[in-house]
Amino acid sequence: MGYADKLQPKAGEVLEPGERLLGAIRTMPRGSTMSMGIGGAVGAVVGDRQAKKGSAQQTEGSIAASWPMVRSAVGLTDRRLLIYDFTFMGKPKDLVGEFSLDQVASLDVDKGVVNKVSFGFNDGSVVQAECAKLEKVGDFTAAFESAKAGQSS
Repeated sequence: MGYADKLQPKAGEVLEPGERLLGAIRTMPRGSTMSMGIGGAVGAVVGDRQAKKGSAQQTEGSIAASWPMVRSAVGLTDRRLLIYDFTFMGKPKDLVGEFSLDQVASLDVDKGVVNKVSFGFNDGSVVQAECAKLEKVGDFTAAFESAKAGQSS
């Protein structure tokens, strides 16, 4: 289950009766990896530009606008996305956001040097984030698709 094993104790504090944690990945706002790789003032400018592109579709009043733009652990349950902040060592801390799965229309992953992850919402808004190659995004995507299929049955 990858990172979900580490997130399970924290998620267990907020899971509703019968709700199960299906998967988890750690994400960063779009541009974070590039910013860290370049470093310094130039890295900060590049990272800021990428973050602005990533938040362009997060217009005020949209579902995506309430997504916390921090490094986050995204836990997937059979009912919700749970968003946690985490320590430098990867330990989950506080629940900083949640979204009902019926609000989430899509999950897209573009694998490359950095995995780009897009969460699409029913109102057309999108959150774009990125995560490291070591995150099990394939497992997370499969669990998301299975959970969404379970909602429609």
